[in-house]
Amino acid sequence: MNYSFIYLCLILINLLAFNYGLDPISAGTYVLGALGISAGLAGYKFVKCKYEECCDRPWIDLKSSDLEDDFRKNLFGQHLVQNIVPKALQRHVLKTDPKKALVMSFHGWTGSGKNHVSQMIVKHLFQKGAESQFHHLYIGTRDFPHEEEVNKYRAQMRKEIEEATKKCDRSLFIFDEVDKIPPGVLDALKPYIDYHENLHGVDYRKNIFIFLSNTGGNNITRIALKFWSDGKNREDINLKDMEHIITGGAYNEPAGGFRHSEIVRSALIDVYVPFLPLEKKHVKMCAASELRKRGLKTDLTTVNRVADQLLYEPPELYSKFGCKKITQKVDLFGYEEF
Repeated sequence: MNYSFIYLCLILINLLAFNYGLDPISAGTYVLGALGISAGLAGYKFVKCKYEECCDRPWIDLKSSDLEDDFRKNLFGQHLVQNIVPKALQRHVLKTDPKKALVMSFHGWTGSGKNHVSQMIVKHLFQKGAESQFHHLYIGTRDFPHEEEVNKYRAQMRKEIEEATKKCDRSLFIFDEVDKIPPGVLDALKPYIDYHENLHGVDYRKNIFIFLSNTGGNNITRIALKFWSDGKNREDINLKDMEHIITGGAYNEPAGGFRHSEIVRSALIDVYVPFLPLEKKHVKMCAASELRKRGLKTDLTTVNRVADQLLYEPPELYSKFGCKKITQKVDLFGYEEF
């Protein structure tokens, strides 16, 4: 018998009888009725969440070891990303009371893996992956196409973030093509990523925000090229070598979502993640992976034929579009040629 539960009920009955002048029988009926309703609601939620997505485990449950393993197998040439992203996510998700929302900003050339990594995060954070109702994707050219409608975009985004967080306070918001978003739009995010315990009764600190941008890609490439020309290992590049260049470049870009942005000036981005330009050897890894997925030959000759179809800048060093065109190149060859 659960004596603690009985003792709690007796305390509640006495409090009601004393404070509201109820007789013990009436107070007891009220308490047991309220507890019955609460138990019923809890039971309903338990059953509902077994079959429908809810803002709780197992529907939202980051397994950082699985994410790290996915990075090792399917992300090439990005040692900084592999070192930074899983740790930042794990630290944030494990905290029951984080100080602020986690904000990460991915920077690098097209095809270096920014979208690829964000999709892997979605896959390992939500049981339903990209189909999760708690995953929200904004694309610069699709969702914010007109510079003259900044105020409209800001109001709409505030409304959507507030509604999404009320539904689930562990939501993920991804902003792709940040360099194509009109300046000023992203400043609407400031209250939701700042150090506020709650805004009008809503706590936004468990959310995750990820920005994807080509901004800083040329500067990142210059540093990588300097290491290469000096005969240094690519893996010796660290975050300290990159962070100040990315921050300054994003803030002072002629256009784009971070230009003179309040969220950059207020240091609300927790980590800037540089995606290095992919060398030809990394493109070959991407090609082998794509061929393997299709059950095709992955011998050296076949892999080289695919990789040779891409453009490199400087010649034979960095792929101009990373691994972005690998799928199309394999398509163009035709299965019969492999």
